[in-house]
Parts: sequence; structure tokens; C-alpha cells
Amino acid sequence: MAAIAGTLAASAIVIVTSVVLSPTRISFSVTGGGASISPSAGGQAFLLNLTIAADNPSHRAGVQYLAFAVSLQQFTARNRMESVEATVQEGVPFYQPPASSRNVLVTVPLVNKNFFGASHGGGGGRGPPFTVVVRGQVRFKVWLAYSRPYDVAVECAPVDVFSGAGGAKTSPKSTMVKCIP
Repeated sequence: MAAIAGTLAASAIVIVTSVVLSPTRISFSVTGGGASISPSAGGQAFLLNLTIAADNPSHRAGVQYLAFAVSLQQFTARNRMESVEATVQEGVPFYQPPASSRNVLVTVPLVNKNFFGASHGGGGGRGPPFTVVVRGQVRFKVWLAYSRPYDVAVECAPVDVFSGAGGAKTSPKSTMVKCIP
């Protein structure tokens, strides 16, 4: 009888631990962006600036980001996928407390503004919408315990941050694009 009671107690501890340390649902969205032209070694660089919002609705688990990467993808006029890696402006690892939102700024230095511009089907230097891909590795913290690392990947599409064509700076559209796994 004692063996059965011990087995039940051990099972209850394992179940409670796995429920407490189970991953929470986190969500990402593109909440804004814009573009600017800045001087570089080879002339001018076209910079695309985006804000990625990470939402952690859990009231019990914080999120530690062990890796965080963002890339932009777009099909060209010839139906070929082009991709550019963004520079994340915040160093990893970083921590997001329970029940909070965190904005992560990313910059995409493009060789020229035609990478996502007129040569890809847009008119007047304005390209078609593109897909933002957010990838990362996270682990969840509940009290003093950490979960195992989880890989996350979401796509946000279509994203179009341009409200005007060209100029030294373009104003961001009031954009809110939810990302899906």
C-alpha cells in the first residue's frame, strides 16, 4: 500500500511540475516601421526600421530570450524568394517579465532602396508588401525554475511600412500586423 501511495505522490509531483513549467503562449506583431537613407562607406545606405512587439500574457511565467533573429522575405517579379537578415538592436539574452509587452527594434540595412522597391514590382520606389520572419529560442521562468529551451518561429505578412515614396525619410504607416506560427 505504501508503494502505491509513493507512486501516486511522485506522479502528482511530476504532473504539477510539468503543468507549472509548460510553455506559455507568446505572440509577436509588427507594430511600426519606417525607412531612412544614411551615409555609408559606399555612398548611401537605405535603412528599414521595424518594431517587433513581443507579448507575454501569462501571469505566472516570464520569458528569457536566448536567441532572437528577424529576416525579411519577398517574392521578386520573377517569383524568386529574396531574404535579408535584420540587425536586432537589443542584445540577447534578454528577459521579459510575466504579463508584459516588450518592443524590440530591428534595422535592415539594404544595399539600395530598390531591393524592396521599384525593381520588384512597386511603382515610384515603393515595393510590394513583404514577410517578416521572427525566429528565436526561449525558455520560461516560473519562480526560480526554468523550462527547457523552445524554438519559436512566426511569420508576419503582409507588411507594408511605407506611407509615401522616396525622400530622405518615409513616415511609418499606422501598421499592426499580427504574426502567426
